[in-house]
Amino acid sequence: MEEMGYHVSKMWHEILMSSSTEEDVLKYPELMECSPVEIQIIIITKTTPDLLLRDYVSMLHLPKSTLTSIINRLERKQFIKRVINQKDYRSYGLELDKKGLKFCELYMAYQRDMGNRIISGLNEDEKNQLSFLLNKISSYMVRR
Repeated sequence: MEEMGYHVSKMWHEILMSSSTEEDVLKYPELMECSPVEIQIIIITKTTPDLLLRDYVSMLHLPKSTLTSIINRLERKQFIKRVINQKDYRSYGLELDKKGLKFCELYMAYQRDMGNRIISGLNEDEKNQLSFLLNKISSYMVRR
């Protein structure tokens, strides 16, 4: 069982490390501007509005100082801006700037392209099975 876990982890790593192509880099150059955690913050801001900054800290398991540095960087890049939260006027949240909204559109297009590439070699039964298994894995692996 331990050997199987290593094998699955190694395959997953290889898929992630070699899935982006030169064509992707040329098609989505804006995506290369951000680190994975910056992308997470942008996507969370888009999909879960009205979060307080402390919510980001707990969701991402980051120290507050690290989150502050990342947010400062994203503000300088004009992806996001700090805003006073409408539910708690004593606290700040985040809002996407125009560049952040455009980034989200591009990121979703990239994700669709990648997903289609992943399933392109599968028949319908295999696609359904993969979807089922990924949902099952996600249910206990992804922090919510």
